[in-house]
Amino acid sequence: MTSREFLAVVREQGEYSDLDEATRATEAVLSTLGDRLQPAAADHLADQLPAEIGEFLTGVGNTGRSWGVEEFLRQVARAAAEDETAARRDAEAVLTALGETVSGGELNRLISQLPSGYAELFGHPELA
Repeated sequence: MTSREFLAVVREQGEYSDLDEATRATEAVLSTLGDRLQPAAADHLADQLPAEIGEFLTGVGNTGRSWGVEEFLRQVARAAAEDETAARRDAEAVLTALGETVSGGELNRLISQLPSGYAELFGHPELA
């Protein structure tokens, strides 16, 4: 999958007006997710994405924060300079696209490392 194809999936999922809006959402969500994950997990996940998209995950310093879903969404809202309702839409669009892109094993591994509420953001509440 190319970066453009990934962003097209995000655009469709989030019903964004154009790829620029999808790119903005993708960067805000994945950079926040990258900050949330341990460095090795972010690197492994980034390896399964187009390089330009994977850089959003790994270019943030990966501090391995322990945010729950609500704090994660607050951080996405801050990164995107929007409210938490829009941040949830962004997170659901980007993380659902991510879940469709990476292998099933990688998705299961990722979701198992996060608190249960994250599975819904990935479009897989059954994995909680």
